[in-house]
Amino acid sequence: MPKATEGEASGLINNGRRLFLLGMAGTAVVLTGCGGGGGGDAPVATPNQPSPPDPDPQPEPPPEPPAPQPDSHPPRGLHVSLEDSTRRTRTVTWFSDGSEAPDQRLEYDQPEADWDAETVQSRPFLKWVYARSEPTFGVDALTHRAMAPALDPGRPFRYRVGSPEGGWSRVYWLAPIDTQRWTFTHFGDHGISERAKRVVDESLQHPSDLLLLAGDLSYANGEQPIWDQWFDLAEPLLASTVTMAAPGNHEAKDGEGLTAGKAFKSRLTHPDPLLNNLNDNPGSTYYPFDINRVHFFVSSAGALIDDFSLAEELINLEIDLAKAALRRLRGEIDFIVLMQHYPIWTDQLGRSPANFALVTLQENILLRYGVDLLLVGHDHVYQRSHPMAYGFRSPLGYVQVMAGTGGQSVRLFDEAPQDWSASQFMGIGLVHYQVEPGRITGEFWGAAPEGLDDDSRQTVTGPFQRHDRFVVEKRGFLACRDCALPARTPAELLADYPEIVADTRRRNHLALEHCG
Repeated sequence: MPKATEGEASGLINNGRRLFLLGMAGTAVVLTGCGGGGGGDAPVATPNQPSPPDPDPQPEPPPEPPAPQPDSHPPRGLHVSLEDSTRRTRTVTWFSDGSEAPDQRLEYDQPEADWDAETVQSRPFLKWVYARSEPTFGVDALTHRAMAPALDPGRPFRYRVGSPEGGWSRVYWLAPIDTQRWTFTHFGDHGISERAKRVVDESLQHPSDLLLLAGDLSYANGEQPIWDQWFDLAEPLLASTVTMAAPGNHEAKDGEGLTAGKAFKSRLTHPDPLLNNLNDNPGSTYYPFDINRVHFFVSSAGALIDDFSLAEELINLEIDLAKAALRRLRGEIDFIVLMQHYPIWTDQLGRSPANFALVTLQENILLRYGVDLLLVGHDHVYQRSHPMAYGFRSPLGYVQVMAGTGGQSVRLFDEAPQDWSASQFMGIGLVHYQVEPGRITGEFWGAAPEGLDDDSRQTVTGPFQRHDRFVVEKRGFLACRDCALPARTPAELLADYPEIVADTRRRNHLALEHCG
């Protein structure tokens, strides 16, 4: 018989040990001494005999779920605006804290029908695009912008923003804008007071396709974190309505010289103007856009005179309105609307007109091209004019609607209403417009203060009610034909530009002095 190798011998020895231990399996073993402790009556453990059952067994508690971790970069301050084609795209702008953030994106889709609230929030999205990001002026944060392209204008737009790593916003839903009947809202001089919040809440009770903010949005006045408070307060409205804004005199305090209005330009997103050599920023301070058969132009009216863009803006305004008047004559649009912060005419003492040189030129442009509506703010009251020209009633003039009633404060009228004034109100509120073929109907919804003395005027607790209603009709063919004029040359348009600059600087200084 051959001898076992060393490895085989080791295996035999190990097998033998296993057999020996198996053979001991039926023997009871009791260990005593050597620290064995215990008395002789201790139970003996016998293999193959089950232990007595626990008299009251307890189930194992389920493991506790891990505590939810807060999002590392939650998106905030959402607003929707137009940056390109008004019918085929939507742009969403938002912010995240810190100088770095995970790649941000806009997720969106266009449902075929209305969904219930739970489905809107829970249904997965079908499309997404990455955002472009840049530092936010004056705070440790980033501004993110993303455009949803190639949209079907006849279907809703559902979206959220953020990132899987940093966190998501809630889901917002924008209804499609009807081509025949649609709405927009206008007010200015908002701020972050309880009055301002009431105006946001009331605006949500009058759903609109478009929100126009006529300047003085946050009243940060150079304190940049206030902008974040304003966006947080206004987000329910800004994120669910296409929002377009004009800068006001208080926006000028965010930056100096060429950086005047930098917070406005850094945080908002608007279309580029036709000519754009100096206004190189996404949050343009003057720009045109269309909604269906209404053409809009948003103007700074010199609110940011120190950034040296006013001359270029006036040339843009002239060319744009000349083109719009020709389009109206061709039947492509029905109305031309200009929005800016400063009114041209007002019954506030010393402000009518506060800038004679610029007002004269603006009035000439408005009348030359047949602007139908001039939407303004600045004075913290509501006042609507009859159709007017150069401070007098005129059937071929424009209607100025001043709604500086966003909630920053409530003022009184300093003078008795002039002949051009058709309606006045002191309090807070908004103007809601219904657009239909050949007609725009406006309604002012306002809440009055508890009193008109200094102590009670800033307390507004009463209900919102309709205080004014007016109708602007489409101009006739002959009136449209007379306004379809060619744009003038820059030399002709800006012949008095040095005087315009001097008067505008004087007006802006007086406005800030009056505001405190």
